[in-house]
Amino acid sequence: MRATPMVHRRGGPFLIPARTLLAASGLIAVGLGVFTLLHERHTGQVDAVYMIIGLIVGVIWLACLVLAYRGFRIGIFGAAALGFIDFGVTATSHFEIGPASLGSFVKSEGLPVATVAMGLLCACVLTVVAAAAAWGNARGRDRRLGTLPLLLVAVAGAILVILSATDGVHRDSFGSANTEDGAFAAAVTASLWLLGGLWITRARRVGALLIMLATFIVWYSFVTLHLVKGATSLSQVAATSGVIWVVFSASAAILAGASFLVALALLAAAVVRRRRAKSAPPAPAARPARG
Repeated sequence: MRATPMVHRRGGPFLIPARTLLAASGLIAVGLGVFTLLHERHTGQVDAVYMIIGLIVGVIWLACLVLAYRGFRIGIFGAAALGFIDFGVTATSHFEIGPASLGSFVKSEGLPVATVAMGLLCACVLTVVAAAAAWGNARGRDRRLGTLPLLLVAVAGAILVILSATDGVHRDSFGSANTEDGAFAAAVTASLWLLGGLWITRARRVGALLIMLATFIVWYSFVTLHLVKGATSLSQVAATSGVIWVVFSASAAILAGASFLVALALLAAAVVRRRRAKSAPPAPAARPARG
């Protein structure tokens, strides 16, 4: 059966069309995945056959992204499936204790592989979510720009969270969690923050809850890891890793705190409006004209 493009419908769940988000996140995922694959080959974690198959899958993924951008559901399904698979492969390979764990990977290939691995997880999550939205409406977008600042802050905050977690991998400092669990939690938190920033335009309460959850994790972790008694102080972090990493961590916490308060206010306003709408008396029915 020949695949046909989807019918165009106006309006969408995000500020940008779902197909654009799918293409952008998918391209990032492919690039980061190839980077990780080459380093896995360099360390001997995979053989040449595995690498060749992985590169072929990357080409197929790119083809699916092209088809998805043009509105073909076969491409949307393929992009989502490959994103889901890549998430699972990366999570089980590098975010669990073993010979290919993130700690061992960093020791042999350098700190950037940790940043890329966490970014890859985020890109895969966004790819799957964007594909789900594009399945029903690939081209539509929400034209209300009132929540654009929250989306921009979410993007900046997610990047800062991953950078801050990169320093945590370098210092092996995630509190009671090991390196792999701490880095995985950071990637999931960054993904939740991004999803909240995307969803809050159309689904105000859902987006606000996602932002509040993600930002609570960020600023609470910052307090427990750096500000409470017995924690690693910011001066120690500066002495060990450099001042720039302190700036990354503090900036992420500040943005998280501000976003948490804004999302809380938006959630409260949405709940109040909903209750008022339910309690408002129904409009009287129009009487039929006489004559």
